[in-house]
Amino acid sequence: MIEAKTLNKKPAGFFSELKLDRIRALLAGYMFILPATALVAVFLIYPIAFVVYISFHKWGILGTPQFVGFDNYLAIFKDRLFWQAALNTAYYAVLAVPSQIGLGLLMAILINQKVFARDVFRTIFFVPLAVSFVAAGIIFSWILTTTPLQGFLPDLFAKLGLDFPLWQTTNPGWAMVMIVVMNTWKSAGYAMVIYLAGLQGINPDYYEAASIDGVKTEWQMFRHITWPLLAPTTFLLTVSTIIFTVRGFEPIFVMTQGGPAGATTTLVYYVFRKFPNLMGISSAASTFLLVAIVLLTVAQYVANRQQEKVS
Repeated sequence: MIEAKTLNKKPAGFFSELKLDRIRALLAGYMFILPATALVAVFLIYPIAFVVYISFHKWGILGTPQFVGFDNYLAIFKDRLFWQAALNTAYYAVLAVPSQIGLGLLMAILINQKVFARDVFRTIFFVPLAVSFVAAGIIFSWILTTTPLQGFLPDLFAKLGLDFPLWQTTNPGWAMVMIVVMNTWKSAGYAMVIYLAGLQGINPDYYEAASIDGVKTEWQMFRHITWPLLAPTTFLLTVSTIIFTVRGFEPIFVMTQGGPAGATTTLVYYVFRKFPNLMGISSAASTFLLVAIVLLTVAQYVANRQQEKVS
């Protein structure tokens, strides 16, 4: 008995060596993530913190920032153009996000089927995603412009005896629609790729079980099986698409430059117009947009969790 206990007894330094091994493993893990953490800290966390800091100061890049408290926030809240930009941003997101997600879902469902030339369609749908926003804006400006010369589409409408909306002059309400059309063409491929991964991750057994239970039509399969199982994918796409949309700058800069009559001036373009002479004002507007995106993301997350509990 004594010999067994002696054999099973751990050496005095065993536990200290075990702790050292765990510490080394932790340090090795931290060393692996250190480069990525440093990049995030330098190029993401620090700029955000600096923008929030400048939002409480009066600064024109040159000179020393002067602390003014909440004066910059009070200034933007009293600015009619700021609230117009906020409403334009919300309107832009309401139009662009569902159109991108909806078109992406349709394309994903199409190329997920065994159809003729599926790989060709997949390539065609994905190619716009590889085009830069600047190039896409220039292309659509050439296609849709109504002044000073008619673009391809207005000229085609004129030859057919139809009226094309003068979105650059007398019909500013159409200007945002044109940007949404361009943005949907450019970005729907991203939603398609994410939805395609979600569709291919659905177990076919669900469809077989639903078929046995009496679900026959494709619409019923989509409504009761596909769409509920795509809820996490839809949540991811909704959040990411909202963020990508509201921070979009290139389409507006290239196609409309915030016009006509401020109809396409979003918060990001408002920040651009205030920069660099009014850094405090532009930083306050940027911070407002950041807080709005965070709150919207949290609300979407809570709504998604509640829906999951109900289902």
